[in-house]
Formats: sequence, C-alpha cells, structure tokens
Amino acid sequence: MDLKINLSTRAYFDARLLNAATVAVIAILILAVLVNVRTLATNAGQKARLVKDVAALDARFATSAKGVSERDYQELLKKIASANGILKKRGLDWLLLLNRLEEVVPEGVAISSIEPNLKDGTLKLSGTARQFRNLRMLVENLEAAPRVTDVYLQSQTDASVGTTQKGVTFSVTCKVSYS
Repeated sequence: MDLKINLSTRAYFDARLLNAATVAVIAILILAVLVNVRTLATNAGQKARLVKDVAALDARFATSAKGVSERDYQELLKKIASANGILKKRGLDWLLLLNRLEEVVPEGVAISSIEPNLKDGTLKLSGTARQFRNLRMLVENLEAAPRVTDVYLQSQTDASVGTTQKGVTFSVTCKVSYS
C-alpha cells in the first residue's frame, strides 16, 4: 500500500509558538496568584492591627467611662463659664459703638472711659468737658440719638489744672441697644 500525504491540504501547528504562548499564560497566572497572595497577607495584617487598635480604644473608653470626679466636673464648668464670659465680652461690636459715640460727642468734650454693660444694656461714659455747655450738648445729643434711652448725668465736678485750664469732669449713664 502506497500512502501519500498531501501536505498542502492539512493544517499544521507551530509547536514552538504554541509552547511559548502556553509558558507566557502560565507566567501571567503565577504573577496574578502572587499579587493576590500578597494583597491577602497585607489585608490580614491590617485587620489584625485594626482589631488590636479597637481593643485598645475599648479598654481606654471602659476606664474613662467609670465616671468623672465631682471636682473635675466643677473645674470644667468653671473653664466653660470663663470661656463663655470672654465670648460675651467679644460679642460687643466696638466699632459700631465707637462710631455712634463719634456722632454724638461734641467739640470740647473728651471721653476718658467707656464702660458697656451687656447684661443690663447700659453704657457709662466718663470724661471732661471744656465748659458746662459742652457737657449739656453731649447729654442732649445722647438723648436725641437712636437706640439710646434713659440718659442720666450721674456726676459733674469743676476741674482745674493750674490757673488757666478749667473744665468739668462728668459721668453719664444711658441704656443702649448694642445691635
């Protein structure tokens, strides 16, 4: 029997190319497995660290949850009251107050002390005036000013510095709307 093989009609595979492709696929799969194993190990280590941190926080919270002593609580309340007092004092808009005073203080009057009281809404002004009419003009301007009521001249005294300078020292109180 005479067998003849026709090589042009049969499909042949290149064994070297097939082996190289197989080796490349296996290498990629091994690399992917190594990356996944590394990721799993890293995640396991992070999980262990987080569990330890949570346990430490729970232990610290358990010891602090036992309670605060009365003395520590009172000290905290004092600190809070002090901070609130500072915030209340800062609550006054000094620029607005000074601008309003600039509008009502006449020529010949020097204000030496401004004492706002936010609790009862009063303002105490102390200073000196060249003459009594300057002081009277200040009081009249305060009475005519918006948001100012109950203007009272608390005290006035004649003041003299040397023989030539004379004036009037005064103290005025009034109720002011600070807003």
